[in-house]
Amino acid sequence: MIVRALHFSFGAQGDAALATLYYPGDDQRLSEARLTGQVPAVGTDVPWPVVVIMPGINVAPDGYRWLARRLVADRLCVVTYAVIGSLGPAGQGITPGIDLAALSPETIGTRPSSTALGPLLAALAELSDDGDTAVAGLVDLSRVVVGGHSAGGTVALHNSDPDWVPGLRAVFAYAAHTMTATALGHDEATVAPVPAKVPALLLGGAEDGVIAASRDRYRTDNSAHDPVRRTFQEAINRQQGDSWLIELAQAGHFAVCDPVDTTSGRSFLEPDPTNTDPAVRELLGNLIAAFIAASLGWSAAAASLGRLVKHPSVRHWDRR
Repeated sequence: MIVRALHFSFGAQGDAALATLYYPGDDQRLSEARLTGQVPAVGTDVPWPVVVIMPGINVAPDGYRWLARRLVADRLCVVTYAVIGSLGPAGQGITPGIDLAALSPETIGTRPSSTALGPLLAALAELSDDGDTAVAGLVDLSRVVVGGHSAGGTVALHNSDPDWVPGLRAVFAYAAHTMTATALGHDEATVAPVPAKVPALLLGGAEDGVIAASRDRYRTDNSAHDPVRRTFQEAINRQQGDSWLIELAQAGHFAVCDPVDTTSGRSFLEPDPTNTDPAVRELLGNLIAAFIAASLGWSAAAASLGRLVKHPSVRHWDRR
């Protein structure tokens, strides 16, 4: 098996978006792709569940390719994407696709805040229905896991409702939380509840300089600022033993990215965002993979996750 990719575009409520679908390719059939480059898919363990990775603000999707490759090894297909949309006063850039009006105090939690998920899943359905593609009939949209990094993780959490995302089985987020910005009209240090109708995994880094530097978006007091832990404790009212909070030692905001693009985004807020220990990133990938497997009901996955949280690089964990 080798990891291969298909590239496609879609519209996110008026904004342009580019996406890449990674899938298990058959390395015994490379001769069939000699002229097209489109390698046929592996014919076993199909159709594949879908994992969507939502990007952080101005974080190029290439930074998540390593994670896509890791998850495809488990016979999943993975889609990364970038919406080019408004960043407010900062102009335009890469976003996960956010409807800010849906996050106001009056509307938050009443309707989807993602402008990309619906159109992206519809585009995947068309891709799978197209008999000329390598993934024809192989994408299982009844089993969808949505994850994200930073703002993308926040959007994943806010949209953790299968009524809004058909087929949704689980959500995961790295360096993300649901503490709401005062600029949207919320009171200081407010943590917004999320639907949490599916298992949720919140991951964070103990050395996250971006979350620390963003404090004044949410509060002006001198109290402790740990929005990731507060999100798990206050926003996820799910008590079924399938949701996790895991904090990694020696991990910053961009530990989930490889490579880290230091020309874009706010990586300058950390001393050396490119210096994540490869072993920590490997652990991060294994944790996400084990959580997805457990959420899909794959045997022994929950026990594997329970073992992984005992790793020396896990500084803190909780489960509910």
